[in-house]
Amino acid sequence: MSMRKFKRGHAEVRGVVDASAEQVWELLTDWAGLLRWWVKPGEGGRPGPDLASVELEGDPHNVPRTRVVRHVTGSVVDETLLVQNDETRRIYYNMVFRPNPGGAVLRSEFENYLATTTVDTLPDGKTLMTFKAEFDIVESADLDLMRSLIERTWTDAILQGFRRYFANAKTS
Repeated sequence: MSMRKFKRGHAEVRGVVDASAEQVWELLTDWAGLLRWWVKPGEGGRPGPDLASVELEGDPHNVPRTRVVRHVTGSVVDETLLVQNDETRRIYYNMVFRPNPGGAVLRSEFENYLATTTVDTLPDGKTLMTFKAEFDIVESADLDLMRSLIERTWTDAILQGFRRYFANAKTS
């Protein structure tokens, strides 16, 4: 029996959001509310397929809870919130890609994705979001490309989405 070989990966990004830590935390932990703030690729979000839907499995206040993220390509990702510490404003979650009958080769190269996000108040009242992930990829995959995909999701979709969401909230 031949075993697949893997490489270890790490990604990390930090960014500032012009909103209070309480507001950012509330939006972050609304696990089913992803589409409220997600920036579509055509609007400057991270490259790749757009999202088709997000469904919540589990009670919206219980841990663990899973959001099932469906892409327009047919690919599906389960993101399970494993830890939500409201005092320290830290979450841990994993991401598991379901087999995609339409392809999505890159997604089949990830294994053991575990991420954390922290939310911290800065002296000026803005919020620092810190994203970190550890993951394994099959040996033949391009580690720099995989790291870039993760980091672009954080910068181009999540941080940009949070920034737009709170900027729009201030002008409404």
